[in-house]
Amino acid sequence: MNWNLSNIKKAIFICMALFFILLLAAVSWVGYQDAVISKRTPDMMQTADSALVLSTRVYMNGKPNPCLSARVGAAVELWRAGKVKKLVMSGGINRDFRHGSKTMQAMAEKMGVPASAIQQETEADDTFKNIVYSTPLLQDDHSVILVSSGFHMPRASWLAARQWPDKQIQVYAHHHNCYDNSGAYLLVLLREVGAIVKNGALDRY
Repeated sequence: MNWNLSNIKKAIFICMALFFILLLAAVSWVGYQDAVISKRTPDMMQTADSALVLSTRVYMNGKPNPCLSARVGAAVELWRAGKVKKLVMSGGINRDFRHGSKTMQAMAEKMGVPASAIQQETEADDTFKNIVYSTPLLQDDHSVILVSSGFHMPRASWLAARQWPDKQIQVYAHHHNCYDNSGAYLLVLLREVGAIVKNGALDRY
């Protein structure tokens, strides 16, 4: 092929078009997973030893983050239904300089969960560390339910399966749309696609 300027432009256009098609497909797939997983109810889950609740920012736009309280609420649903006896709150100081696990425990206690049924992992600042740093707290457990937002669950479950090959892993998500608008939600999905690719490139699955 004669690689003149016209052919180079065409090749660049084709590559960009393929990239955006793949990106659109990936974002759509993550959004679909969110929709499906978020519809699960406690009666659809098998009983497990623990629920591992993955933290996020405590505050968003200067207000308490509804996504964090929704994650805690989902974990409390499982506890109330008798699906788990122990909640492990995982999360250190996040981008808003607030302590995720301590905040989540306080929320869960306000919802009726006794402190004796809660443990904290207090150092993690991303999902990979949530899984790795929580491992000592789950070492005697044969089964774990990961609790987070629905779009987050494929990546979290892949990371967990790599770290805990001998554990039964389930995923459970909150049912609430905690984003102000569709633009904010789309940005979250895009970030999640990037995080999936990043962790794959780091051979964490």
